[in-house]
Amino acid sequence: MKKLFLIVIAFSLSLLLPAQVYRAYLDELGATKVTRLKNAPSGIKNGESIIYNQLPGWPKKIAAHPNFKNMRGATIADIDGDGVSEILAASYNKLYAFRSNGDLLWSKSLTGTAIYPPSVADIDMDGDLEIAQATGGVPANGRIYLLDHTGSDLAGWPMNFSNHWILCSPVLADVDGDGPLEIIFTERIYPNGNLQVRKIDGSTMNASWPVAITSTPATTPSVGDIDGDGNKEIVLCSYNDVLAFGTDGALKPGFPVVNPGTAFSYQSPLLVDLDGTGKLDIVGASHGDAPEFYTLKFDGSYRPGWPVPIPNNDWTYTTPAVVDIAGKGTFNLFFTKPNGDEVLPMLFGFNKDAASISNFPVSARGGDEGIITVADVDNDGQYEVVTGSNLCEDSFGFIHAFKMNGSGEVPGFPLRPLGFSYMNGADLADVNNDGILELISLSYEQNFSATDSAVLNVYSLNVPCTPNTILFGTYKGDNSRSGLITAPAPPVGFTLSGMVSYPNASQTPLEGINLVLKNSSGAVVGSTTTNATGNYSFSELQNGEYTVSPATFKTWGGVTVSDVLLFKKHIANISYLQGIFLASGDVNGSGSLTASDVLLIKKRIASIVNSFPEGDWLFNNTPVTINGGNIILDFNGLCFGDANGSYIPVR
Repeated sequence: MKKLFLIVIAFSLSLLLPAQVYRAYLDELGATKVTRLKNAPSGIKNGESIIYNQLPGWPKKIAAHPNFKNMRGATIADIDGDGVSEILAASYNKLYAFRSNGDLLWSKSLTGTAIYPPSVADIDMDGDLEIAQATGGVPANGRIYLLDHTGSDLAGWPMNFSNHWILCSPVLADVDGDGPLEIIFTERIYPNGNLQVRKIDGSTMNASWPVAITSTPATTPSVGDIDGDGNKEIVLCSYNDVLAFGTDGALKPGFPVVNPGTAFSYQSPLLVDLDGTGKLDIVGASHGDAPEFYTLKFDGSYRPGWPVPIPNNDWTYTTPAVVDIAGKGTFNLFFTKPNGDEVLPMLFGFNKDAASISNFPVSARGGDEGIITVADVDNDGQYEVVTGSNLCEDSFGFIHAFKMNGSGEVPGFPLRPLGFSYMNGADLADVNNDGILELISLSYEQNFSATDSAVLNVYSLNVPCTPNTILFGTYKGDNSRSGLITAPAPPVGFTLSGMVSYPNASQTPLEGINLVLKNSSGAVVGSTTTNATGNYSFSELQNGEYTVSPATFKTWGGVTVSDVLLFKKHIANISYLQGIFLASGDVNGSGSLTASDVLLIKKRIASIVNSFPEGDWLFNNTPVTINGGNIILDFNGLCFGDANGSYIPVR
């Protein structure tokens, strides 16, 4: 069980001293630079905070380039099909695949410098995942790699385009509609470039490709049917404009979109149907003399209310997040921008018509230009927005989790990973398939040294991770990096629900019981926590056998000499206990109630021992079978030793 610890940070004189605060930025070549912010106050707060521990085996340090640092985080995927995800990260000249326990599954040496995270999908539809990785750097030494799930090169790969920098995450999408996925990426040939679309065998999609770009390609492309004609388009930004190409390599009507005073670098656009018309809008941001947050229609025109000028004309490399919080096809759009060390607006939230949503913008020091993710990170039934920061204070960066109700950050945030989180942020996933949410942060040291490291951090957030916990969990929304955001599908399947109570005279509801749902093969398919009335629910379940595994940290109690007498009478065949009350006496886990159990119970009442071998609580839940309908499973939780069910648990 993952632990959550509370500490009180004592007030000390050191907290009054100025902190060593640095802000990161990119130069014109994409190298990471830093500047020191003088006379900066310490950002460490006094008071109570929650400490989120990292999983055993983490963090991990991996080699980093002295100048070209990672951006857009890591990749979480079950590449070997064992039901547990791996964490993939590319840094400097190597791609790593780590198991969830921190063990290295494999690593792959690369030619060139890797900056963006790998993309993962089943390209050839054979049931196994493939991995695409781009490299580049200065001097240019770029490659595009395509690997199988063991880290071995596929035939014909890597590809080398005269050492040109491949400055994006490869996009994996079925552009031509033939089933298998294509590999889409940009080739930087400064001051111009190419847009490439390749098949798994390395051949071009058709004779129209590659397509020449008359300015430097600047973002990871996105793929979707923007005009609703049944054919996919590829959308990307060069430094000067927004482009949309058909499968024939021709620009779509209305493109390129050029807005004087704006330019593009790293702000990969997303595609989403904001109006439910079957046509996609393009959501992104820009920098330049008149930087803006924008949404464009499929024909290249701005949507009503857009663009929104970025306050103070601040440049931003933000890559947006677009989420349907209510699950009803109504999307919210989130963007970030950089600040100095002042507390100023940095996280912006809009509806489709460019009106700010309630309680936005959110202010914080430093601002951010990394990925934005959205999830219920504290299991309160409300979604939070997670960002990184452009700041590093006293050698540690920041990962923020902002409440959407205007109440500030989730208790325990910001997290403080070693080094900068600049241009990265946080991925969110249940990495080890235990039903608990993890936050994965890729940070790095920036000493401009050959000994610099990137750092993979895996924090347990100690809350259930269900299919509804994460709305937007990684760069561009998923590991294909296609950037196509869709409304959630209507719920399908059946519901398993019920109430967990204490079997006392009042049948007291048990709030806050952690429940993990497993299928017949033992794989976790959901997790939740009972509410104030003891109720729980798992939805969208298919026919099959399931087991609910409860757990709690609730206080043990209610056991007295009266319970000891009941156990003795049962052993002596004077009167009998049944069900969960009888099971509560087997505190040593021998499988039956014996005098040894009674002795342990008496010792605990007398405070000679403070625990039982079997723990403090037991539950009488049973396996269930779903077969074409919803299931109600009510069950009890009882303290070990409470034979008469007299305890009244504290909520």
